[in-house]
Amino acid sequence: MSLIITRRRALALAGTALAFGCNEQQLQLGFAEDLTPPVVTISKSAGDTLQITDGIVFEVNAFDNLGLKDISVTLSVGFDFQFDTTLATAITDLTLNFALPLPPNTTAGGTIVIDASITDGNNNTSSARDSVFLVNTEALTVRVLDPQPGGVTAPGLSIPVNVQAAQNTGIRWVGYTTTGVVTTADSMSFQLPDTALFSTTLTVPGNAAVGTFTLVGFAQDSSGRRALSSPVNVNVQTVVSDSVPPFVTFTIPGRVEVTDSIFVTATDPSGIASIEWAGTDLNGNPVGGATLASSGTLTQVTGRFALGFTFTTFPQLVEIRAFATDAAGNRGQARADTSLTAPLVADTVTVVNGITKPLPAGGQVADAIYNPNQNELYLTNRLLNRLEVFRIADTSYVSGGIIIGSEPFGIALWPRDTLGNNADTVVVANSGGTNMSIVNVNPAGRRETRRHRLPNFLVQSVQTEIDPATGTIKVNVTTHDFSDRPQYLGVTCRPNTGGVACAADSIFAVYSTTPTPGQTPPFENRGTVRWENLTAGTPHSHFFWEHAQVTPSPDADSLQVLVDRGPTIPIDTVLSVAKGIMVDMPSLGFQQITYVRNSGNATHALIGEGGDVSLARAIGYNGNRTLLRTRDTTIIITTQIDGPSEVDFGITPGIRVSDFIANTATPVRSVAINFNGLTNIIRADSVYVLDENLRLAGLIPVSGTNPGMDLNFQHAFDPFIGGTSGTFGGAADSSLRMVFLARPDANIDVFDTFFFDRVTTIPIRDPIIGPLRVALLPGGEQILIGVTARGVVTVRFPQIPNIFPDPTGQDDGG
Repeated sequence: MSLIITRRRALALAGTALAFGCNEQQLQLGFAEDLTPPVVTISKSAGDTLQITDGIVFEVNAFDNLGLKDISVTLSVGFDFQFDTTLATAITDLTLNFALPLPPNTTAGGTIVIDASITDGNNNTSSARDSVFLVNTEALTVRVLDPQPGGVTAPGLSIPVNVQAAQNTGIRWVGYTTTGVVTTADSMSFQLPDTALFSTTLTVPGNAAVGTFTLVGFAQDSSGRRALSSPVNVNVQTVVSDSVPPFVTFTIPGRVEVTDSIFVTATDPSGIASIEWAGTDLNGNPVGGATLASSGTLTQVTGRFALGFTFTTFPQLVEIRAFATDAAGNRGQARADTSLTAPLVADTVTVVNGITKPLPAGGQVADAIYNPNQNELYLTNRLLNRLEVFRIADTSYVSGGIIIGSEPFGIALWPRDTLGNNADTVVVANSGGTNMSIVNVNPAGRRETRRHRLPNFLVQSVQTEIDPATGTIKVNVTTHDFSDRPQYLGVTCRPNTGGVACAADSIFAVYSTTPTPGQTPPFENRGTVRWENLTAGTPHSHFFWEHAQVTPSPDADSLQVLVDRGPTIPIDTVLSVAKGIMVDMPSLGFQQITYVRNSGNATHALIGEGGDVSLARAIGYNGNRTLLRTRDTTIIITTQIDGPSEVDFGITPGIRVSDFIANTATPVRSVAINFNGLTNIIRADSVYVLDENLRLAGLIPVSGTNPGMDLNFQHAFDPFIGGTSGTFGGAADSSLRMVFLARPDANIDVFDTFFFDRVTTIPIRDPIIGPLRVALLPGGEQILIGVTARGVVTVRFPQIPNIFPDPTGQDDGG
């Protein structure tokens, strides 16, 4: 914690005595005239919501016209802390910056109440209260959802009580206590869920006095720890002749989907008879609304209403109002505050595309893939070690998902042929282990069928040098052990000669690995890219080095690559130093997140280097190009060396990787590749549209760092040719020649990948923060599926006509 003091007027105590010592009466009168209390405020300099790793951060600011003396700052509820000090000098302006670090295993969390109290030199006191929310999955948190602060009730009537508690190891008890004019307590036991809601009704005794009572929620977790909520004050009033309408509030987001809800709350000491809401378009025509009756014995009622809009085109603007009627027959509309003269409240909301369903048990999605066979989306839930199965037809999840390996990350379909057909099988990279899960997703038997072990790669740089003093030639071999965990992946296949069906022994996973800090220099926090044959009878692996190859020079290293598959299998040489390959060693490593996607026909893959790097790299992979295996011989000094080597000519050579760097020089956010691998798209500061050889065809301007991007599965165009009438010929459907790009303002832009201009924009409720997938359904309808902070959103829409080129006035240019 740091203390910053800014002085506008600071008098040392000794100086004060010197100035006023000759006139004691004058000194006393001077202080007696100071009746102005100090001013104190709390500033949440790091925001309302804090992450546990960042600690508790806030500021306390105080000012007094003459001088501050005592300061007290207290944290309570979610975290206990006390700071008290007395200033030795009369400071008029003060700022306290609090930055309280928390250990990794702390149980602090949830709502943390901040109280600050300041006293000046004449004992005038002021205080302030605020709160922050500390995100910590280990914390035991308790919140009172109902009653609302400042709620009202009356003797003989009731008020709802809802107390929510959360702790990841389980909740044992939840309840509440009250003090004041109503003294009671109630609680309920639970079977250790991570989130528990205790709902009940508190009836105020008929002989209760007028006044206030304070309700505090409590909870106990599986280890017996107890936590309290922030206190909530409720006013008890008597009702003689009630002519005042209820106080009504409502809650609704600014952007809503047609299936979203509106919450309406009404309070009145006479009791609530009904609550309602109404929606109108901007011309005043009704477009929705509903009424909920209540018993009249509850003085606070909250109702959740489904909007149920029937719009088919978006966006739409709707004006929302809320009403309530009390037990005495008074009807009121939502107002800005409890005053009857306060302005009435109406809210205009934007109705947008999509239906969002939250993950059934929470977690975090790393990647997703759409399976047209079953019309399902599969999402890797890293935190729960399972695949979430999302049914597109009814936007529901398969209960429990499919439990698989450790921290599943990347995912890809298992191809059957190079025509775009796939099996009901997916391959998942387990970033918490060194293996891949092969998973059957067919409804008849959803399960993980096996795990494919991944090898270590021993990458060696070989250098020779002459000792200038002795003339002795030395050979230096430096070995780097790459046993990283898999991250993103794509799956390709090699068909049988002359055919399209994938050969039974030629299914390849092209994958990136998770950077780790334990690697030897220069590969600290660097991952790599490899491919692994998932079906070969004899294990077969390849380490990507071709992109780093350079012309021979004294500064380059000769490369040798070995594969280590464990103690029972001999170490295999896949690139012998006898081949004489020279590389720029640091270029073998990839930073932070490296994205991998395969083409729809499983013949190509695209690799994009992400993270905070100044120079982005992209590598293309054509799985059907030559894989050359040779046995080479060379002489190092006086020793003849021979050994096997493997060169994959499908990997983008270094010169083309360098060309992409020259045209971008910016971090990659995501990658996409079309059906036949002829269009490759990199999202960075702009969207870079490339051909199969990674030559830049054009730029699409975008904003934000959203990763969401995808091409329709049927996109089979070349960005240099176009393939439709009005470009350079061809009869393909130009409505499939589009890329879908998520924006940070909860919109999806649709761009043509030949003319690089916007076709349309699809508004949704929440920004896409994870994967985005697009598919053309059998009936011609398109579907967009994306991951947002609140779940999985699905948007159905007719196939979008491409407005480029303008169909009028076109000719072939010939």
